[in-house]
Amino acid sequence: MNKIALVGKPNSGKSSLFNLLTGLNQKVGNYSGVTVEKKSGYLNKIEITDLPGLNSLWADTVEEQISQSYILNLIHDETPAVLVCNANHLRDNLVLFSEVADLQIPMILVINFMDELKNSNSSIDIKALEARLGCPVCLMNSKKGTGLDTIKQLIQSNGFKVPNSFCRSSYDVFSQDVLTNKYVSNLLTNEQELTEDKLAMIEKDFAQREMLVSKILSGGILIYDEINDKLRKRTSQLDKILLHPFWGIIIFLAIMFLVFQAVFSFSTYPMDWIDQLFAWLSGLVNDKIQSSWFSDLISDGILPGLAGVMIFIPQIAILFFLLGILENTGYLSRISNISDAFLQSFGLSGKSVIPLMSSWACAIPAIMSTRTIDDQRERLSVIFAAPLMTCSARLPVYTILIAVLVPEEDIGVFGLRGLILLMLYLLGLASTLIIAYIVSRKSQYKSTGLWTLEMPNYRSPNWRNVFYNMYLKTRSFVVEAGKVIFTISIVLWFLATNSPKNEAFFQTKYQEYQQLSSNTDISMDAVRLEYSYAGYLGKIVEPAIKPLGYDWKIGIALISSFAAREVFVGTLSTIYSVGSEDEQPVIERLKKEVNIKTGLPRYDTATNVSLLLFYVFALQCMSTLAVVRKETGHWKFAFMQFFVFTLIAYVFAFAAYQIIK
Repeated sequence: MNKIALVGKPNSGKSSLFNLLTGLNQKVGNYSGVTVEKKSGYLNKIEITDLPGLNSLWADTVEEQISQSYILNLIHDETPAVLVCNANHLRDNLVLFSEVADLQIPMILVINFMDELKNSNSSIDIKALEARLGCPVCLMNSKKGTGLDTIKQLIQSNGFKVPNSFCRSSYDVFSQDVLTNKYVSNLLTNEQELTEDKLAMIEKDFAQREMLVSKILSGGILIYDEINDKLRKRTSQLDKILLHPFWGIIIFLAIMFLVFQAVFSFSTYPMDWIDQLFAWLSGLVNDKIQSSWFSDLISDGILPGLAGVMIFIPQIAILFFLLGILENTGYLSRISNISDAFLQSFGLSGKSVIPLMSSWACAIPAIMSTRTIDDQRERLSVIFAAPLMTCSARLPVYTILIAVLVPEEDIGVFGLRGLILLMLYLLGLASTLIIAYIVSRKSQYKSTGLWTLEMPNYRSPNWRNVFYNMYLKTRSFVVEAGKVIFTISIVLWFLATNSPKNEAFFQTKYQEYQQLSSNTDISMDAVRLEYSYAGYLGKIVEPAIKPLGYDWKIGIALISSFAAREVFVGTLSTIYSVGSEDEQPVIERLKKEVNIKTGLPRYDTATNVSLLLFYVFALQCMSTLAVVRKETGHWKFAFMQFFVFTLIAYVFAFAAYQIIK
């Protein structure tokens, strides 16, 4: 045995067990041929694959199909499986166990949340349950890691056993397909037809399994004390408030407001320290390295580019930390429930909430997660509109522009900068819903089917998971953005420090600028930058962006940020560092930047608001377009999406600048 699979329903704690078993020894990729996330790691030399959560082998969403096909292929690969159950929904979880057990795959059953079981004065007779199921059963508390050693020992000693079959006869319908692998192929291509007869058979199969599971848990094996289940009572009481159709939404908005306030308030000092550190390093390099070009490369190219990423680590980490708490407490699942009726007005359903909220981290996994949406029109609406949700890549752009635009003031107990950030997030959300409605209005989609969602109990966060996921997502942001920004910083430095013009030309232009605006402190380095290769590149697009209040320097940042939005900050940091002996942080440089023709601040209110609105709407992300093309099957959809969002961004930015200036 050199590999195993982790199987389980959503909210079972399967991924928590995966993190405990593999630690930092894991990687994330995509399944072959599809854009569904695949997590794998190692326990010693044993490869562990964490499959996407699924409710049944008969489910039809694409993510569940991936898990289904993987599980069905275990028959041929002779790979064992660990199935994780939620102790609070044991009967329901064991129905899934019965389906996998009928495939006669060697298994271990892990029952999670044993602490909650004990708190409700409930118990499970593990030995008796093992005898009835025919495979090892372990109790576990994923929050504290209780029971982990037993699970590791069973895995490493190959303690898997083929469980007893439940209702094997119902597999006659597709038994031959399983053996010939046709069923797996049908799942992946979504060509399986569920006739009325087959649907009736599936319903009968579920009824049989539920009856058998009830018999297995009878006779004292599961003693569940509903009267003393304090956790369930607390959950029920909280849901009366948090799932209220009006107050639930108000409370959600209030919580998200506090999250954004915290992002600004708690990150101020570490961001200042990082900014000052890179300014100090830049000065140190200039003092210690004798070679002029090499010193300039590091101090004006590499360090400013890296600073443009590293400075936002505190904000990104705090955002993911707080969202992780909300997810681990079971609160985010409630948002899908209370938003279903509201979203139907926009042609969506509660199933769209998780992909849309995932866009707050990144539109790419959000677009991938739309495969859980059954209705094709709704899915395409979410794919088209999701990039308007404010992703983490926009956060650096918003942060630096808000810091330049807005003084650090409070309105009562609330920070003014945090309020503006919340307004930008709400604008992105409103735009997403409007665009989704426009895309889906021809189909006039209504959520006619029965939409269900398993609500986990409210519980204190699993801090190990919260911090670990915060680390993984922050690392991903830094590494992925860092690669792009490092490369672009080197290229920009080269373009900004080289020119087709000679020294005599620079002297002439310098004198012209001095005569044009005596109030402006023009340096020769600023003239050299304007007529460098980078300057000419910016001036190519300057006529198009000048009505928005942008100059050629901002034009360079706009072009480079198409690779990734967060590159905007690194580009400005590099551009304003070239030829400058000023070692101040980039925010201070932006505040002092002036229009060399007018002597007025370059980043005035009109320009800043214009830039903020441009980045609210613009689809400045090549990776997102590539994923959209992958998910929709053609470039036409992606190009139309890019054109529409760029046009909207231009119109709003133009209107804002012309009105405010």
